[in-house]
Amino acid sequence: MGERIDLVRRAFAGEIVERIPVMAHNFLMAAEEAGYTQKEFRESPDVMVKAMTEATMKYNLDCVLLDVDTALLASACGADVIYPDDIAAVANGEQPIPLAELPDKVKAVDLLASPRVRHYLEAAERLVAWGNENDRFIRINADQGPFSLACILTGMDVFMMDLLDEECEEDINRLLDVTYEVCLKMHELCFATGAHMTSYGNSSEGCSVISPELFRQFCKQRETRLATDLKARGIPFLCHICGNVNPILPDLIETGCPAYELDWETDVHRLFELAHGKFTLSGNVDPTLFVTGSPKDVYAATRKVCDIFRGKGGLVLCSGCALGPQTKSENLQAFVRAAYY
Repeated sequence: MGERIDLVRRAFAGEIVERIPVMAHNFLMAAEEAGYTQKEFRESPDVMVKAMTEATMKYNLDCVLLDVDTALLASACGADVIYPDDIAAVANGEQPIPLAELPDKVKAVDLLASPRVRHYLEAAERLVAWGNENDRFIRINADQGPFSLACILTGMDVFMMDLLDEECEEDINRLLDVTYEVCLKMHELCFATGAHMTSYGNSSEGCSVISPELFRQFCKQRETRLATDLKARGIPFLCHICGNVNPILPDLIETGCPAYELDWETDVHRLFELAHGKFTLSGNVDPTLFVTGSPKDVYAATRKVCDIFRGKGGLVLCSGCALGPQTKSENLQAFVRAAYY
């Protein structure tokens, strides 16, 4: 095992490490810098591998984080997805299949029948081979978690209204049980590529979207179950949640998830006080700062996070969410530099 790969493994295990490892959620930026459109990126394993490896070496990153958009699993499950040339694919806001019919439709899905999933897994396998040769930790994102996938398949506005309707509760739980199985299968497929870690996004679980009460009603038990099932399969993993999670930090600790990638809206001081030693943080520098700020701004914000954890363990430095395609190169360089000094 290479030194960098070992460093990242130990950091995610919560150990005190000699320096804070750095990853970047940078697929949009990587494609842009390599001269590819998002259409070219999502449709070609060759382009995915070339863009991600070039960016990893250019910025001296410890990890490759492979991601493609938020609609990979949704497209495999039959969602109406929009595929622009120049931005990441996204599910349509209105979906054609009613909530009551979705569980039976999704239950029959074969992920490997999707060309998008097959292309993604091919790129993942090749990135793993490259990472092992070049001593880089490989994290393969298994796309959406059960709650966010259900939200996308139903349509955001409709799903948010259904969550508040007691008459929909049974159908929502049926759908979440099915999307859970889809997500678990995707983790298995991603890990089978040889990845060092998988991850998933349950972005819509954050308190910027739903209340803590709804999180506890519909999400927490499935996060706990997924943590148990992935650990039983020997799959290292993390969960990404967007926005503010301050009110549910104690709940996140109780799920047993070993690592969370959290946004800048989460209070990193409070997070350290409550969660240090209980889960590892991947985050949480504001990604908009990489576009709008100066290198000095990014360096200062990054040092603020690093200095809380430095010498104590529990941090793998990352932006709180995906970096935009217009991220300034000098800002990503400042971000990496702050982890070292």
